[in-house]
Amino acid sequence: MPEQEYIFEYELIDISFEQGYELPEDDVVWRVSEDIPSHDNEHKEIEYDADGIPMGRSKQEIKIREKIIKDFYAKWIAEHPKKAIMNKWLKNNILVKYQSINETYSKASRTYDSTLAVFQLTEILENAELVDEVIPKNNKNQKQYDKILYMKYKNIKLTVGLQRTNKDYVQYCITVPRQ
Repeated sequence: MPEQEYIFEYELIDISFEQGYELPEDDVVWRVSEDIPSHDNEHKEIEYDADGIPMGRSKQEIKIREKIIKDFYAKWIAEHPKKAIMNKWLKNNILVKYQSINETYSKASRTYDSTLAVFQLTEILENAELVDEVIPKNNKNQKQYDKILYMKYKNIKLTVGLQRTNKDYVQYCITVPRQ
């Protein structure tokens, strides 16, 4: 039996490119590189709060917040030459050291809320309450501690290390966890 060949004809009625959401055009920046367009939000305009702190999450905004945090710590240390605040819960001083500044600016600068939390340093060190104790991670930043304390003040997480050599409590980091 011979095979029959079928021929189908189609008529294009409509093509629609509709999105189920609105895309704000003022937030979009396009760059062309080697004939390939790329969407780039790193170059959008930075939005600052009333105190001049950038509120976004771009690399540029994080770098600006890092500097703001470093400047804050420099001023705080000038005002607190002992670099220590008595914690009500531990009934012991919590020290601010070089590692405190480095770890905090690198972590807290990632979000606007964490950056704002750093400005409450004295109040946090004084009033934070213990939530948990853990064994330090086996890395160069935590190997000097016997244990790591997770403390909380309001919605702010304070990480404190208990130094192995002299049993000092050292502020390790301040962040606001995502809710």
